[in-house]
Amino acid sequence: MKRMEEAKQKYDSIPIPKELSERVMAEVEKAAARNARKRPAEKRHFFVPRGVAAAAAVALLFTVGVNTSEAFAQGISNIPVIGALAKIVTFRSYKTETEDLKVSVVIPSIEMISEELNGLEKGVNEEIYTFCEQYANEAMERAEEYKQAFLETGGTEEEWEDHNITIKVWYEVKSLTDQYLSLAVMGTENWSSAYSETKYYNFDLKEGKWITLKDILGDNYEQDVEKSIRFQIEQREEETGLEYWTDDWKGIDKSTKFYVNSIGNPVIVFDKYEIAPGAAGQQEFEIVKVGEEMISTQKPEEVKSSDQYEDNFAVDQEAVLEFARLVKEAVAEKNVEKLADLTSFPTYVGLSDEGLIVETREDFIALGAERLFTDDMVNSIAGADENTLSPSMAGFTLFDKAGDPSITFGVRDGRLGISGMNY
Repeated sequence: MKRMEEAKQKYDSIPIPKELSERVMAEVEKAAARNARKRPAEKRHFFVPRGVAAAAAVALLFTVGVNTSEAFAQGISNIPVIGALAKIVTFRSYKTETEDLKVSVVIPSIEMISEELNGLEKGVNEEIYTFCEQYANEAMERAEEYKQAFLETGGTEEEWEDHNITIKVWYEVKSLTDQYLSLAVMGTENWSSAYSETKYYNFDLKEGKWITLKDILGDNYEQDVEKSIRFQIEQREEETGLEYWTDDWKGIDKSTKFYVNSIGNPVIVFDKYEIAPGAAGQQEFEIVKVGEEMISTQKPEEVKSSDQYEDNFAVDQEAVLEFARLVKEAVAEKNVEKLADLTSFPTYVGLSDEGLIVETREDFIALGAERLFTDDMVNSIAGADENTLSPSMAGFTLFDKAGDPSITFGVRDGRLGISGMNY
């Protein structure tokens, strides 16, 4: 634990290059000038005074994406717009592969469509860009140091190749509704979980501001959330036998990680080893508040449900295994319709070139087998071991190795269904 904390502190202390901001603003100014020259005279007045200022960072990221990715440019017209307020675009995506390691980086950009939101995404887009690039660069340095230590302690080049070192940086849209935008940006290394990092960005589109737990749950959020989490922990320990590390837990504060789910509830996130053994993975706790009461502090028998399952933790193992088997079968057959039948809509499909909120079965089928069943996705799901699946607030996730494409399914309206696919 101490070594992991020291490593994380070292990583967090790395300064952000000053020249990054200068390059960003320089490119923004050049892009704005080029666009102004190309537009007809009667349109210039509309864009120059507020449009460029309100979307400065996005202008850079959007321009980079269009100029460097043909797939990105072709996919712009298909970017989902929720409530005509915001959208997420993939402005940069690249893969690097050598004899020593594989690197995959997909960087998102938040674009606020409404001028009333005052361009609040500008600083965040620069922060996201810096995080993604910095994580990838630092991870490659760590992999090189790991290789050197491996060889110096008697390992061979042939044995090193078997490590199949993979570095992945990507994102997931946790929710994108008419009120909330919640985005997770992640970096992982398959040889070490100690350096994995996830950052969450949560925005209230109606209020036009980045939100905190206090904004959602009120002034007493620290005590309320801690009470809810401790109750949920007691339930999980009884049901699973997993022992949580609550003696040293210092509770909730404004730095606590969380995202907002599709129904507007905050979900508290604990990293591996933070509150439970690493084998238990990342731990999530949904906080549901109705009036002044937390639903999650009620006894299970007091929570009424007219459907088959109340939540992911209520699903019996046999049902999980059967559903996972059906998912694996549909992917192995590359059968889009069969996979659509297993999907709850709307669902998130995080393709390598863009992230989509797919609203209907017809829209899902229209994506086509070629886009949905990539070689990496098919291989990852084929190698996934459904017998190791365990519930979380997000559901059950099928994948082979850390960083591989995955399919997540869970309870919605009382029944199991696919809630997301990430590439």
